[in-house]
Amino acid sequence: MDQILKLQHEDLEMDLVTHKVCRGAQSLDLTTKEFDLLEYLLRHSGRVVSREMLAHDVWHATARATPLDNVIDVTIARLRRKVDEPYERKLLHTVRGLGYLLSGRQA
Repeated sequence: MDQILKLQHEDLEMDLVTHKVCRGAQSLDLTTKEFDLLEYLLRHSGRVVSREMLAHDVWHATARATPLDNVIDVTIARLRRKVDEPYERKLLHTVRGLGYLLSGRQA
């Protein structure tokens, strides 16, 4: 079985071995949680992921707690600043009432 070593969406690349993330020629400095969140979004690229999915699969929450929503939102906001802020083309979108989407097109 082939193991995936790199994930990519448009000009955003993640090396799962070295834990390096780049957008274009720019290296991104991510925290461990931001890296885990971005890896999840890259693996679900083009699909909306809900807070429920993120709480379960990224934060490994067994019981759903509303306070985790704020943690997810803050982490998404920090990740969005690093991944999208310097670039004209935005990749990380909020789909109101549903969740988040990594896509080159606005949801």
